[in-house]
Amino acid sequence: MVWDKPRILQELRRLHHARQNLSYTGLARKKQSLVSAAAYHFGSYRSAVEQAGIAYADVTRRPRWTRQNIIASIKSARRRGHDLHWAAVTKRGDELSRAAFASLQPRLFGSWDRALHAAGLDADEISLYRTWDRNSVVFELKARAQDDEPLNSGALQQDDPGLHAAALRYFGSYDTALRAAHLDPQRLRRRRRWSKESVIRSVKMLRRRSGKASITDARVRATNPPLYGAMIRLFGSFRKACGAAGLTPSPSGRGPG
Repeated sequence: MVWDKPRILQELRRLHHARQNLSYTGLARKKQSLVSAAAYHFGSYRSAVEQAGIAYADVTRRPRWTRQNIIASIKSARRRGHDLHWAAVTKRGDELSRAAFASLQPRLFGSWDRALHAAGLDADEISLYRTWDRNSVVFELKARAQDDEPLNSGALQQDDPGLHAAALRYFGSYDTALRAAHLDPQRLRRRRRWSKESVIRSVKMLRRRSGKASITDARVRATNPPLYGAMIRLFGSFRKACGAAGLTPSPSGRGPG
């Protein structure tokens, strides 16, 4: 067949309408003469595809990630019961993994946690109910150490009770889990260093574990003095700390409902 510009464009449109693979390598396997003619007559194969009215990104077989399709991927995975914790997702090597890495782009979400929130999920809850094993426990402990996050037992129970419980379940004791991650338990037994972010995480976690019960000033002061002290020190008052965590004060005015 002798290819000219009109015939090339017509054939590209026909193949696209038939949902054929129009990626350069895919089409070259079946119609090398068409690919060569397109490059010759239009200067490049891409130019020929675009002049046929076809978005080149649609034929490269590489997804153009948007906030919408990342959210759709998360919701689909959630419906199928997949573990959406970062460590689990990035090990999959599939479309969900690619969505997770794409979510890190500043133009999209900037972080996987923000993508989860955009999909209507609670990143802290995902961490709490994730699927654990010995390797994932060690991985998370090492990651916290690298990020200089507190790793003494009390701090971890507040920050990530799911990880702490998994450490006990798979290693028998928290110290044994730390040693498996090549961390020295003695060096980690220190007073927790609070930040506004860790206070907010702890308040949210405390609210979820409280069920229908209100989190009042008196209750937190009595049951968790370190958290209460950090709330006052970093936010100026119990009420302001609760507000920063997105909690509305209860009708009594003493705590969030």
